[in-house]
Amino acid sequence: MKNFFSEVDDITLTFSDIQQAGGMDYIRIYFEKPIENDFAYLESTLPALNIVATENFSPSEQQELLQYARTNAFLIWDMAREKEGKSA
Repeated sequence: MKNFFSEVDDITLTFSDIQQAGGMDYIRIYFEKPIENDFAYLESTLPALNIVATENFSPSEQQELLQYARTNAFLIWDMAREKEGKSA
């Protein structure tokens, strides 16, 4: 499921519920921005912040988005835990 986090400069950040792989918890995060006749998007995961997929964001924009996610990671984790009924 996608959960809304924020919208800044027409870029929307959503995130998944907490998932597990290899015994580790992670959250998928998605940045999207409408552009002429298309969308720019970037998909990554917390806590690793590796880019899974991206299109139409420049390398500098990608780094800015990842920094935004890094700065707000604790809030995203808290919101995901709250949704699951778990406290931090």
